[in-house]
Amino acid sequence: MMLGIGSVLASTQTNTLNSLPKEYYPDGIAITQTIQQVAGAIGIAVMVSLFTSKQGDYLTTIGSNSTEAAASGSSFVFTIGLVFSLMNLVLSLFMKKPQNVKLRD
Repeated sequence: MMLGIGSVLASTQTNTLNSLPKEYYPDGIAITQTIQQVAGAIGIAVMVSLFTSKQGDYLTTIGSNSTEAAASGSSFVFTIGLVFSLMNLVLSLFMKKPQNVKLRD
């Protein structure tokens, strides 16, 4: 999973920076890194909330075994992660080579 994340983030940042003039590289890096950090924090918070919700549902409806409840929540969150990974893979096939855009003379 971490190998896939590293591959995606590096290629996305390279593709993003290639669409900018060299004078804007520092700004582009700062913006992409900030967005990655914020999205990562939000993603973790959402996944932990989903995990806790699924675990709580298991404990109230099926049984009181906390190990099985945690496994149920983990399975749910990893399934969602797999769906997002597959969506990312499909969307990456549609990435186009950026055109060199000249913003200033």
